[in-house]
Parts: sequence; structure tokens; C-alpha cells
Amino acid sequence: MTFSTLLGICFLFILIGWVLFVLFGQITVRTLRKNPETRDKLGLDFASGWDIFNVAGAMCRPHWLSERLRRSTLSFTAADERPIYENTNWFDRLLGRTMFIMMMGAVAVMLVLILLNFIGLVD
Repeated sequence: MTFSTLLGICFLFILIGWVLFVLFGQITVRTLRKNPETRDKLGLDFASGWDIFNVAGAMCRPHWLSERLRRSTLSFTAADERPIYENTNWFDRLLGRTMFIMMMGAVAVMLVLILLNFIGLVD
């Protein structure tokens, strides 16, 4: 496969991830924003919609990392997964994890491909 084909496949995964991003935001994060128990636990909102990534990232994080983030001085920037798990069902979690892994995985592969192209290993 050529470099442009591989980048096109990654772009397709990111495009599907953005569709899932909108669905996840409308289905799950909107209800979490309306819930007074979870409203203040969605993490810092750097830009509009950033809390959607915070919630999806909290669903994908391992438990030990969440514990370490809670003890950190920057814990206010990340979403707290405990109230999120209490107020979501399995479909919400599946949708969030799928969206997050698809987008972050495609971006990571794109960065590696660009680096390999820059080095000259991929044509």
C-alpha cells in the first residue's frame, strides 16, 4: 500500500470517529451535563465539546491511572469516571470507548506514518 492510501484509511477512521463523536455528545454527554451529580465532574472544558473527549477518555482509562489522576494537583482537568459509570449504561460506554479509540488510534497511526514518510521508509 502506498503512503496516501494508508493516510486515506486513517482519515476514513477519523471521519467515522467524528460521526461517533457527535452521537456520543448528543446521546450521553448531554444527559451527563444536565445531571447535577455529574455536571461538575466532566473535567475542564478547554474548548466547546472538549468534555466529550474527557468523558470518553475517562471511560477508556485504566483504574490505576484514574486513581493517580485523582491524587494529582491537575485532577480538575480530567473527568472523574466514578459518577460517569454510575450514570451511563453499557451502550453509552461502548459508544464512548469506540469513538475515543478509533480517533486516537487513527491519529497515532497517522503520526507514525508521517514520521516514517519523513525518514523515507514509506513511499
